[in-house]
Amino acid sequence: MKNNIITMFLLAATLFAACKKEPVPDTPSTSTAHAYLLNEGSWGGNDAGISLLDRNSDKVEINWFRNNNGRGIGDLAQDLIHYGGKLYASVHTSNTIEVINPATGKSIKQIDMGTRGPRYLASHNGKVYVSCYDKTIVRIDTATLAIEASCPLSGMQPEQLCIIGDTLYVCNCWQYDANGTSVFDSTVSVVDINTFSETRKITVAKNPGRIKAIDSHRFIVACAGDYGNSPAQTLIVDPSNGRQQPLSVPATSFDIADNTLYLYQTTYDAQGAPQPYSTKSTSPRSKPHPSCSNTLPTSSTPTASTSTLPRATSTSATAHTTPMPTSTPSSPTAPWYAKWKAASSPRR
Repeated sequence: MKNNIITMFLLAATLFAACKKEPVPDTPSTSTAHAYLLNEGSWGGNDAGISLLDRNSDKVEINWFRNNNGRGIGDLAQDLIHYGGKLYASVHTSNTIEVINPATGKSIKQIDMGTRGPRYLASHNGKVYVSCYDKTIVRIDTATLAIEASCPLSGMQPEQLCIIGDTLYVCNCWQYDANGTSVFDSTVSVVDINTFSETRKITVAKNPGRIKAIDSHRFIVACAGDYGNSPAQTLIVDPSNGRQQPLSVPATSFDIADNTLYLYQTTYDAQGAPQPYSTKSTSPRSKPHPSCSNTLPTSSTPTASTSTLPRATSTSATAHTTPMPTSTPSSPTAPWYAKWKAASSPRR
């Protein structure tokens, strides 16, 4: 009788396990109806937030996250991505990753990051990767919303990261020395996603902070310099052969949309105060905006008569280039303006 009870219990447990659904990891999102604007807030003010832009009506709900949760998102929001069916926001000073339902604005989970200091986010194959100021990359499973692993880095405090194939490229940016003085790195860490370990570092210009993949084997990195003797530089890097090509336009930050590169640059005075930024655009696939002078010719067939960003191949495909104003507009109505105003403030 005892054996029969045990057998029945094991059978029931087996059936229950077989019927239990495994968590399904996120896949990349393709939603374009809304834009989610991350508002960094002031350091120590605990006033960061997320606004919702309806791209059909151009209406903005400024306090979208607060209105749906009865609280703010925390102190010093740093980055926001939309991956699969969720939004992920890194909140630096609060040391949290906020996971949000984009349809309702409700918080799904607030992931405790301890004292890591989360910065930027990237997603790949059901995982979200977080650069952290404790000099690690943290991997979060998007099905369980749990921290799976962390990868130590050998550079200074990491900032933005991007993914090409099964490789992470991470900007190693800056840190304070023992005297409280800012010192700057000049490397990009290369992390093998499969082994989740740093394999090498690529030397670029001083103070790399922003990075994005431009195609299947190259990335663009914006290096801010030291705000003094070393100027800011924007580089296109091919990590497979080490080739680096500078653009003539320095950038504090940038983004890529519809084969067009959008950049803005903030300069600093002698006291370290940021000055008004300017905006420019160019295209990796077509002739750039006139404000982007002396940009690189194509890597396949350099000519003196064209001014385009380098291309991986010699194909003749072109893409539409959307010009951006070279100064701040008088009224903040354009979506790109709202996006950049909502972006993180420059580092010093």
